[in-house]
Amino acid sequence: MLEFLKKFRIFFGIMSVFSVIIVFLFYQALKPKKNLPIFNPADVNPELVDSTVQYIQKYHTISNFSFTNQNGKVITQKDYEGKIYVADFFFTTCGSICPIMTTNMVDVQKAFAKNPKVMLLSHTVFPETDSVPVLKAYAIKKRRE
Repeated sequence: MLEFLKKFRIFFGIMSVFSVIIVFLFYQALKPKKNLPIFNPADVNPELVDSTVQYIQKYHTISNFSFTNQNGKVITQKDYEGKIYVADFFFTTCGSICPIMTTNMVDVQKAFAKNPKVMLLSHTVFPETDSVPVLKAYAIKKRRE
């Protein structure tokens, strides 16, 4: 038996390396992709959220809206009619959850960039601070990060 193993040791060595490579490739192909966390109003500081929506866990909807975007264009819910859209609420000077949410929105944007049925919408909660130029600069900065 020992003679047999010595005779084919190169073959067994190559097969072992080949097996490790195959297992690694299968693992890489089958491992789950990065899942984005879901943030609900209950997940943030309750003081920052209207008391009527603090503990809504799902089926939260957005009321009719009309806002000016970072390009100075007025956007309404009609622009999003018939589309699936992901919405988040932020402000440019936020130092807690907003940067995390914005990073996640960038990931969502990359994932659905070529899908015309999916749109993204970020609402500022401080429009008096987040003017059009401030929003534009914030968008450019976050796109580069």
